Amino acid sequence: MKRRLFVTLNRAVNAVVTKLRPKRFRGADLLLLTTTGRKSGKTRITPLMYMVDGERWIVVASNGGADWQPGWWLNLKAATPASITLDGNTIPVTGAEITGAERDAVWRKLIDDVFDYQTYQDKVTRTIAVVALTRAT
Repeated sequence: MKRRLFVTLNRAVNAVVTKLRPKRFRGADLLLLTTTGRKSGKTRITPLMYMVDGERWIVVASNGGADWQPGWWLNLKAATPASITLDGNTIPVTGAEITGAERDAVWRKLIDDVFDYQTYQDKVTRTIAVVALTRAT
């Protein structure tokens, strides 16, 4: 599928999911991540499956198995304003990639407890980022 079509379809699906505001998807908990476009300055809302890890929310930049980084992750890497919405509460956050041995351990836990992201990893050439969202100070 061409990238532009993929992005357009993804945004449409995200809009529907955001409107419905389910708490779970495919058996996993959902949060709504709002990021600000690093180029456009527009805010976008992306529903993401997540896992709580202490004071952090762990999400995966899988982009539905597409072989390019999702815009929300590129925006977080550019340190644009971001927040998550959980249970009606909005929390400002920052994002940082988890790497090395910690990533390996978190990746295994995500696959066991959240979703089989390995099926996406097996389809793409990039290493899918595992991202820790933490409350912005």
